[in-house]
Amino acid sequence: MTLPTTSSTEPDPAPRAGGPALGRRAMIAGAGVAAIGAVAACGGGGSSTTAGGGQAQTGDAPEGFPGTVLGPASAVPVGGGAIYADAQVVVTQPQQGTFTGLSAICPHQGCTVSQVTDGQIVCPCHNSRFSLDGAVVDGPAQRPLDPRQVTVADGSITLA
Repeated sequence: MTLPTTSSTEPDPAPRAGGPALGRRAMIAGAGVAAIGAVAACGGGGSSTTAGGGQAQTGDAPEGFPGTVLGPASAVPVGGGAIYADAQVVVTQPQQGTFTGLSAICPHQGCTVSQVTDGQIVCPCHNSRFSLDGAVVDGPAQRPLDPRQVTVADGSITLA
């Protein structure tokens, strides 16, 4: 059995002026290199935050540093706490006059806790809950909030 042959009546395309044409593989490889370069240029570490709760953090170092004044001690209710998202700190007052500083970054996946309610610190991402001393009350977090040293003097809370 003989198969018919086909022929094209179109002429061969003329070479392009200005140098050799890029093949498909070269174009894909070039695009991949450009994408890797763009990601590397944008990946400077630090933290990524938004105005609402559930802020994700990509760096390890907290934003607040020793000497940072967080706010008035009167802003932290007895049996509750206050979140200082800019400094990545939660300050609780489990009993009158006892202040505890904790990282506001959930150890589960790095979200910023969003509220202190009913004597618990709550992470909005996966609903991990922590006691006022930072211990895990309900997971998925497996470890407590990291401690942060705070002092109270002249009615102000300061990172130590």
